[in-house]
Amino acid sequence: MPLGLHKHGDDHRRMSLGRKSADEGSADVAAGDDETVVEPDQGNVLSHIISQLRPGADLNKVTLPTFILEPKSMLERITNFMAHPETLLPMPEIEDPTQRFLSVVKFYLSGWHIKPPYVGFGGGVKKPLNPILGETFTCYWDYPDHTRGYYISEQTSHHPPKSSYFFMAPEHNIRIDGALKPRSKFLGNSAASMMEGVGVLRFMNRGKTRGGER
Repeated sequence: MPLGLHKHGDDHRRMSLGRKSADEGSADVAAGDDETVVEPDQGNVLSHIISQLRPGADLNKVTLPTFILEPKSMLERITNFMAHPETLLPMPEIEDPTQRFLSVVKFYLSGWHIKPPYVGFGGGVKKPLNPILGETFTCYWDYPDHTRGYYISEQTSHHPPKSSYFFMAPEHNIRIDGALKPRSKFLGNSAASMMEGVGVLRFMNRGKTRGGER
């Protein structure tokens, strides 16, 4: 697979995509017959999508036209949370436990402000592509101090969708293990997105156990 270079400010991220992301009109349809395919050429697209929905409907089972989706996989979207090394890397050296805790909160919140500058239908934040079962995504960050952070993720369940991921910056004694189970529902006149899951941040140079401080 091709290797590309992406920049987030001073952050350089190299990435590769294992297997092919499911485009919302092909692989997902083959995965089951309980999904609705929305064709973009059937009059007003937005009205047609709404006509397929009922309050409480699971939006993961509605196949949307690709041009209104974010052009990246959910496996890559998770990397937004690792895009601010200026908040992440100093944490293991903070002696005060309260300040360490506050730094973790600051790091977590920093990943939520990212709003891709996409133009066209809707603009702003969009639903990423659904990864296919077994799809993997890997990348690494080159940090200003000439160290690297490594990331790997895999789609470990398709129905319901579940993305498992692992991140490590070995020279900084930082490790993150997690799993994300995104859910979305149509509420009648709006949509709700719920990011369920767990993420465990470890400082490998701290704590009394081999796994480090969690």
